[in-house]
Amino acid sequence: MSRMYGALLLAAFILLLEIIPQPLDKVAVLDVGQGDAILLQSGTAQVLIDGGQGRVVLERLAQEMPWFDRTIEVVMVTHPQRDHMEGLLHVLEAYDVGLVVLPDAAHSSQLQEAWLTMIGERGVAYRFARAGQQLTVGDAELTILNPLDSDEAMAATASDLNNASIVVKASWPDLSFLLTGDAESRVERLLLTAWPGGELQADILKVGHHGSKSSTSPEFLAAVQPSAAIVSAGLDNRFDHPHQEILDRLASLPIWRTDRDGTVSIVRAGDDWLITGQK
Repeated sequence: MSRMYGALLLAAFILLLEIIPQPLDKVAVLDVGQGDAILLQSGTAQVLIDGGQGRVVLERLAQEMPWFDRTIEVVMVTHPQRDHMEGLLHVLEAYDVGLVVLPDAAHSSQLQEAWLTMIGERGVAYRFARAGQQLTVGDAELTILNPLDSDEAMAATASDLNNASIVVKASWPDLSFLLTGDAESRVERLLLTAWPGGELQADILKVGHHGSKSSTSPEFLAAVQPSAAIVSAGLDNRFDHPHQEILDRLASLPIWRTDRDGTVSIVRAGDDWLITGQK
């Protein structure tokens, strides 16, 4: 009887291991339509960068995160525009968030004021991003490259809220991933000057501003030297993103697109990383 009981316990344990997702390293560029939402996971810790529009981000997170994990260690909003920030309001309602990182330059926007109010009501810690800041989450290191503290950067932000975007590089020992939000070529030029020592180089580039021709200049692309590019854009969107000019510029690279491929995942598989689309 005891042997049978032990065998049943072992079988139940094995079944539980199969049901419960195991810790892993991955980046998932979520298919949230015309917007951005990127989930980084290192081990059991997650970072969510932007949340798209509406509540679709909750559906995508449920597909990527273990059902029992209701904590996101870091939420980062690149800039307070609806297609990046709105979904994060719903994330705050559905998950426990350890830290929020956001740009200070655009703090007067109505959407960001609503965001700050909700953060305050829930007692969530937050900090304003500054170039040079670093965060460590699991084995991943996040380095903030923008907002820059310069008159030129302030002027760029004043001219267009897109240029307030946090630019962040996420690095594992064997993979680097550069995310630029909606930062345009004006900010890209400032980044080239501010970070001349190879800091912009990355294995994978999340293409700026959904593939708009206002971003991803030839000079910036040459500095990043990516091996692959990912575009987050909505199917048949009214902005014609990604723009053909940018697709032509990226033609030598493997290009993954959420409008065509669904959620794009980069997952560690042994000593390698594999890129796959959901569709």
